[in-house]
Amino acid sequence: MNDLGVHLGLLALISLAIVTLGAFFNHRGDDEALKDLPKRYAAFLIGCAIVALVMLVIEHTGASLG
Repeated sequence: MNDLGVHLGLLALISLAIVTLGAFFNHRGDDEALKDLPKRYAAFLIGCAIVALVMLVIEHTGASLG
């Protein structure tokens, strides 16, 4: 957990590349893709945060049962 900031930064950088490619393959024009990119990126990061929170809840629940 010492490198949490580095790992979050790398996740943000790699996810930006993934979301950008998805946006450009989904839209016909570059202008449409660039306009849609912030919304897609925010949705992707929020989705990742929700998955991480669910995993932490499951981990905490499993640890408290043992």
